[in-house]
Amino acid sequence: MTRRRIIWLLVLVALAYAILIPACAYGYTVFQLGLGRLEGVYPNAEAGMRSRLEKSYVGIQDIQIDHAGTNSFDGSNPHIWFVTAQVYAERRADGSSLHPNGYDFPGSFFLKVHDGWIYRPEGSFPELIGFFMKVFHLEGQ
Repeated sequence: MTRRRIIWLLVLVALAYAILIPACAYGYTVFQLGLGRLEGVYPNAEAGMRSRLEKSYVGIQDIQIDHAGTNSFDGSNPHIWFVTAQVYAERRADGSSLHPNGYDFPGSFFLKVHDGWIYRPEGSFPELIGFFMKVFHLEGQ
């Protein structure tokens, strides 16, 4: 292979990556936001947490939101929130028992979109989704 062909090949590979990586990031972000919307759009992150907990526990006596705020220490990503709560209930909806201390202490990620807040599980990488929401201007105000 000549030197000129190698350079052209490298240029083509670089262009492919320059197009492919942002396209994949945008596609993943939009897909995850769509999944979140299908599960529900909430007026605020706390309401989203309460709704999720009401589906996840049986015989709820009390739900206390312990923390609701940005997941970033400096508040730089106000569209990514982490919410924790204390849930006093008879049992989890899947039939398993609560923590021995008598309550569970779950936490969940919520992302601000234009029409409200959506839940995204940790396994969907909500911080990465939030990063790309900011890059592509998909975050809510």
